[in-house]
Amino acid sequence: MTMTTNTLNVCLGHVPFPADYARHIDLMVAPKLIASAQRLAIVDDNLFGPNGGALSEYGQLIWILDHLGELTPDCAFIRIFHYRRLVAADAPTVGRRSVNLPYATTIRADELGAFDAAFDRTTQQELFNTPIGFAGKMLGQYALDHVLEDLLNFVNFLVESRILNATEAASFLSVQNHIPSCNIGVFSKDSYNWTFQILKAAAQFLHSRHFIPRSGSQRRSAGFLLERLHSFLIFKRIELGASPARFGHNVVLSDDVNVSATH
Repeated sequence: MTMTTNTLNVCLGHVPFPADYARHIDLMVAPKLIASAQRLAIVDDNLFGPNGGALSEYGQLIWILDHLGELTPDCAFIRIFHYRRLVAADAPTVGRRSVNLPYATTIRADELGAFDAAFDRTTQQELFNTPIGFAGKMLGQYALDHVLEDLLNFVNFLVESRILNATEAASFLSVQNHIPSCNIGVFSKDSYNWTFQILKAAAQFLHSRHFIPRSGSQRRSAGFLLERLHSFLIFKRIELGASPARFGHNVVLSDDVNVSATH
């Protein structure tokens, strides 16, 4: 970091970010070796136990929390983006609306040049991903796309562990607004620390009697649950006036407007 920059750019992923735009990355955090990365932290899923893979990228994000001070000694903000996802403050001037993710704009890798401003290392305030509404609230949406038992077990754990009280748990289950991929965006160090201290405690769900390992499309179940809680906490900070209600545009690198699932 130089005297004129205040933001650390961190890319998460198990595959490389497009090489022509590697200049935007200060640190790559990955669960395995990424050969092309210039500065790489390998955070193996096994660091979090035999079911660590269920955390998805939240394992790497918790590692960042544990090293936040040494990673960002001269920074006030940290920008998180994925190997194929980013948040742009300004409406995209290129790209196409996704068919299966209508809140996202798809772009090809060769169109990333139009988004240099989305990697600016001089930041004035936080920026969160695009929010959406759940027609059936949290319970209905989770039952539709995931395993409802996991959500109920997770909330039981949160209450038992005093991470949420009963009133907060009820609010969490009935929430109507959600931020998909809420872990990408720009976060102040204070915001990141506050949010991820809670998420780190919540990740202990993985080692509790409530956790049920899943396979197939639900193998990252703990990550799905932590994302819901993460979004809930962002809205809570906004409600308390601790973070600004500033939302950007969800941009996905995909050659197809029908965005494939992460493998």
